[in-house]
Amino acid sequence: MVKLADEVQAQQKKATRAAYGATLAELAGEGVPVVAVDADLTGSTTTKKLADAGYADRLFNCGIAEQNMIDVAAGLAITGHVAYTGSFAVFGTGRVYDQIRNTVCYSNLDVKIAPTHAGISVGPDGGSHQMLEDISLMRGLPNMRVLVPADYASARAALRLAAATPGPVYVRMGRASVPCVYADDVDLEIGRAYVLREGADATIVACGVEVEQALKAADMLAAEGISVEVIDAFSVKPLDE
Repeated sequence: MVKLADEVQAQQKKATRAAYGATLAELAGEGVPVVAVDADLTGSTTTKKLADAGYADRLFNCGIAEQNMIDVAAGLAITGHVAYTGSFAVFGTGRVYDQIRNTVCYSNLDVKIAPTHAGISVGPDGGSHQMLEDISLMRGLPNMRVLVPADYASARAALRLAAATPGPVYVRMGRASVPCVYADDVDLEIGRAYVLREGADATIVACGVEVEQALKAADMLAAEGISVEVIDAFSVKPLDE
């Protein structure tokens, strides 16, 4: 059974993207050869925290040139680095799909596609930035794993899992602050889904920031006498069959 947030922690809100730069800095401090390659969004994606922690030589800003960002990350991976890419999901998966498919996945390179601002979490940025199809795009690629964390703690766990897993990994993060679901030190696995609540009448399977919404829905249904199981499909690929 995974460790869930206690009542106090559950009231705290953090964005999944907030875990990105902080976790990269942790990994660098532990001796992992991580680098971050961003496309002029180091503040929004929080990759800037890697430089702020004293690793400025590990942050590469390619400017508004997302396709180049992926190819630079691929080159860094070939030279022995664990390369993470930034940008918003609409650009970090959609604009660069060809480079991810043919340069990263075809060659099974150690590149981690980890954009932020995925789904409708970008809110007022509008429909042009609300990337909904990124999960389906990434899960269809050979050699790619897909992790969709529900909160800050699981985002940190996902980013650390990506570093420990050779080859391409997609980690999907959002813009908005969301309630905590898991304990700070939660330990998650690739290929696992997690039962967060037992139930006898129905099951809700969710991933990402929708997990907390699924738990709310289960509470509402419980008030009507309906017992609902809630499962976090943290690992979309490979899926926990």
